Amino acid sequence: MKIKCKRGLLREGIQKVSNVINPRATLPILSNILLEAEDGKIKFSGTDLEMGISASIQGATIEETGSVTIPAKKISDIARELPDEEINISVKKNNVIQVEAGKVFYRIMGLAADDFPQLPAFSPENKEMLVLSQNDLKTLLTMTAFAASNEESRYVLNGILFILKDGKLKLVATDGRRLALAEKEVLKAEGNLWGKGVILPIKAVRELNRLLKEEGEVQIYLVEKQIAFVVDETTVISRLIEGEFPDYEQVIPSENNKIVHLDKEEIFSATRRVSLLTSPTSSLMKFTLSKNKALISSETPDLGEAKEEIEVEYQGEGIAIGFNPHYLLDMFRSVPFEKLTLGLQESEKPGVFKAENFTCVLMPMQID
Repeated sequence: MKIKCKRGLLREGIQKVSNVINPRATLPILSNILLEAEDGKIKFSGTDLEMGISASIQGATIEETGSVTIPAKKISDIARELPDEEINISVKKNNVIQVEAGKVFYRIMGLAADDFPQLPAFSPENKEMLVLSQNDLKTLLTMTAFAASNEESRYVLNGILFILKDGKLKLVATDGRRLALAEKEVLKAEGNLWGKGVILPIKAVRELNRLLKEEGEVQIYLVEKQIAFVVDETTVISRLIEGEFPDYEQVIPSENNKIVHLDKEEIFSATRRVSLLTSPTSSLMKFTLSKNKALISSETPDLGEAKEEIEVEYQGEGIAIGFNPHYLLDMFRSVPFEKLTLGLQESEKPGVFKAENFTCVLMPMQID
């Protein structure tokens, strides 16, 4: 293999795949990036066996096709420090890689490309696929990821449920104390496995959010127990979480007789200020509603108390309910809407925040 490219192209390819690579992997090959030179482009690939990313970079000069794997940490450090000149990369006998730029020279010991785990191939011929805009998927992921669980004991909740119904892609996440649901119409859908639902691990969610842009489309493919997202010239492949996701529809209250109309920025700011006098051991924030007013308050032993009154649209009976302010702040940061509604029944029943294609259920905290 023999290629020439600009430093920026090399760094771009490395950055797209490096997050999935574990530099302390027990198998040395998993600490490497696979480089493939063919068809006028360089393809970079990395994997931890649970997730894989491959990215093709255009603009390189391929003088000799071929492939090799190179230590990810070393080539990343080298690419960052190289002068901004044309870079020559060539592979010699026994997978020895030479990197030259101006007067700088490196010789790096690589490993054979044949030993690198093969990533599944996906194409438009796959029968199970979806297409939607990158911006829509990024928004759906952002509006739900905050509610996913981080507890290893609840593995099935360590991800986001993808389910296709009536031409809409629904994403659902929950940790048992809060639930977020967002949905959007897809541009194209084929196959019959989506309606059953698949669970994408939160690690893959983070990588997707990093790659997705405001323009363009994303193709999503299902093959057996894996899912692939094709974003421009980059493909993210992940194993799916096996297990049965909770029946989210049963969690969402069907009727709420008390409806509050909220300005998101106003309640976000008030919640942030009042939450300053809560603590990890005392994280209760109380909402006391009366006609067109909401009193947001907290009282913490050894810290003190805080309260703030805001105007809301509300004509129902007076009610007080407790929420974890950190759950509220996570939600407010994750949604793009200016207006929200809060539906309530009783102080002991969940609160339901809604806006357009978004629903968030928060379990209440007991008020002394």
